[in-house]
Amino acid sequence: MRRYYKCLRLNQASWYDEKFIWPLRKAIEVKGAKKGGACGVGLHLAKSINDAFQYGKFPARVFEVKPLSPILGEDESKIRVAKARLIKNVTPDYVLAVNKFLASIPKVKWLENHLPPRPEWKLFDTRDATWAAAGAAARAAAGDAARDAAGDAARAAIWGAIWAAARAAARDAARAAAEDAAGDAAWTVARDAARDAARDAALAAALAAAWDAARDAALIARVLICQGLKLDKKHIVHAEARWDVWKRGYGLLCDVDGVFYVYKKT
Repeated sequence: MRRYYKCLRLNQASWYDEKFIWPLRKAIEVKGAKKGGACGVGLHLAKSINDAFQYGKFPARVFEVKPLSPILGEDESKIRVAKARLIKNVTPDYVLAVNKFLASIPKVKWLENHLPPRPEWKLFDTRDATWAAAGAAARAAAGDAARDAAGDAARAAIWGAIWAAARAAARDAARAAAEDAAGDAAWTVARDAARDAARDAALAAALAAAWDAARDAALIARVLICQGLKLDKKHIVHAEARWDVWKRGYGLLCDVDGVFYVYKKT
């Protein structure tokens, strides 16, 4: 028998309408649903867990759903019916891991320097000072001929490599939509939390720090989606080390040749 899925909010509300709560194991029906295309009036059920995240966000719960009426329309990712019911919660561990991570982000003590810095970091007082030092190191590593363009590439290289590896692993395991949704959610939560915490700093500096935090939060979320997949351990370790900077109360600007360039304040 073909299985169908629904990605819902933590309280089992629809992502389309937060007032629409799906009851567990109780049939629901939408009046006025008519035969036609995949979109329109009715209940939309995904053909896979990954497909469900094309129409859902994080934090989320995933349920197996049983259609109780004929299919009125469908496409490659979903069907539309008038009547259905949730059968059981089938939320994967990798989704639970992202949910837990998202809940932890607002608890970070942003730029409070409350834990000792790691000795292997290059630590500077401000973000501007860190930027200047990282830029000089990146240009030196790339060579004078390459100058700024190569320096920018060096600063982004490791982050980009992990993102690409996680993306490839998620795609191969049919988790690409979930990975995108997880990354987007972590980005937004971290950006907003870091920006709010830095509200007393100059706006431009606060926004820059929030952007830094959002990038690393999104990276962690994408790595979490790859639980159980063939993602190189070194990528996981590096992503976790990046987030550890923020949890210790510092800001991570970038890495150059594997060395973190860290700031105490904006």
